Amino acid sequence: MNNEMKDAIFWKPGFIPVYFIVALLHFLFFYFYIRTDNYSIYLWTIFLIALGIASINYNANRKN
Repeated sequence: MNNEMKDAIFWKPGFIPVYFIVALLHFLFFYFYIRTDNYSIYLWTIFLIALGIASINYNANRKN
């Protein structure tokens, strides 16, 4: 693994909750405030959750 990915802030363990918090806020904003029925907008929520899971997986398998 290259150093650029290793040093990226998006993969740091402290950044993991940010993905899930932003995904939750995104979902709540579009579901309750905007009240959209366009389900393609929720792909961003799913993408953020997937990034959070990928970050957890990356940090669990990372060797210090």
